[in-house]
Amino acid sequence: MACASLVVAQETGEPDTHEVFGRYASRIVKIHVVENSSGAKATIGSGFHVSKAGHIITNYHVISKIVHHGDRYSAEFIDSGGGSHPLKILNIDVINDLAVVQSDYLAKDYFNLSVIDISQGRRLYALGYPHDIGISIVEGTYNGLLEHALYKKIHFTSSINPGMSGGPSITSLGEVVGINVSTAGNQVSFLVPVEAAVRLYKDTLSTPDNLLENFLEIVRNQLYAHQEAYLYEGMMSSGQKVRLGDFMLPSRLAPYFKCWGDSQQTEKSTYSVINHRCSTDDYLFVSGSQRSGIIEIHHRLITSEELNSMAFYELYSTFYAQNTSQLHGSEEEVTSFRCESENVISNDIPFKVAFCIRRYRKLQGLYDMVLRAAALGLKDTGLDTTLVLAGVSFEKAGEMARTYLEAVSWAE
Repeated sequence: MACASLVVAQETGEPDTHEVFGRYASRIVKIHVVENSSGAKATIGSGFHVSKAGHIITNYHVISKIVHHGDRYSAEFIDSGGGSHPLKILNIDVINDLAVVQSDYLAKDYFNLSVIDISQGRRLYALGYPHDIGISIVEGTYNGLLEHALYKKIHFTSSINPGMSGGPSITSLGEVVGINVSTAGNQVSFLVPVEAAVRLYKDTLSTPDNLLENFLEIVRNQLYAHQEAYLYEGMMSSGQKVRLGDFMLPSRLAPYFKCWGDSQQTEKSTYSVINHRCSTDDYLFVSGSQRSGIIEIHHRLITSEELNSMAFYELYSTFYAQNTSQLHGSEEEVTSFRCESENVISNDIPFKVAFCIRRYRKLQGLYDMVLRAAALGLKDTGLDTTLVLAGVSFEKAGEMARTYLEAVSWAE
């Protein structure tokens, strides 16, 4: 096996993996987020040196507990000799899940961040501390950028395990291509492109420290600005439509949407259901229990030729009462949903509409919204449609709810 590995390395011009590890492992750090009262580790992750002055790049989600509970948690990194060094958060980018932290440790070796061109199929090496079992290196393949994503994300064919988040994925020459961020399992992993880290690091160096102290306010401002990017004006009217029965409905609203469809019907069933669901692959990590930057739509067409009007109405009401949204958040982070219901007519279609909203407790001015609408007046057909938004202003929630309902029409 060793001989075969050497032959491959010679043929491809790539060094052996152990050579890459030997050159660059000293630049990787293990990050501990510690619960202060007990001194126990609450979170582990990875990072990497980018300056002699102790600057380190990692993921926002690795140090997010400190952003939300700076009085309860602190961060440190462990050097190669086992020594610990306190870390200070300097800057965050919640959209791209990145952070810049700094220690008093003067790094002998560090990566120089720069944007590089790379072709699909190039071998990369991901480094980090998986499952707190020691530093590891993993070979993988650069497979370009995800197609269905509002913000750039690299598809990396390899295993990035918990604890490796925040570590770098590099070429054999030590060029940082991306930052380890997540995995879908089965050798499908994702990296934040290095250009996002370059921007954040440059911004950090050019911004006075006193402007980067209230990190919850930075999270709030970044999420607030994000809604203008992923919920743009005219989205509902310009996006693709789908026909379900006699209705035309919003479908793939933007290039970064994916849609799925399915039907439910058996020989013994007295009714049939057609489902159509669309969403983005993007979501923004806010905390361990809260995600934001989400948009989902879900349509269900329920029809029956066997049920009488009373039985069908009861069936239809049962579907409408079901909760199809998957929004999470602790009581500390969000209020309970408050709903208002009314009957409205839009495009000559009568609807029963429920507009539900909940407020972010820590991030002022941001809300989650769920709009449910059920078409009325058809004795054997029901349309149940849902719009879910996470991390929007109250005004944007109302605007998107109105334009969404206006985008539902009779099929010509």
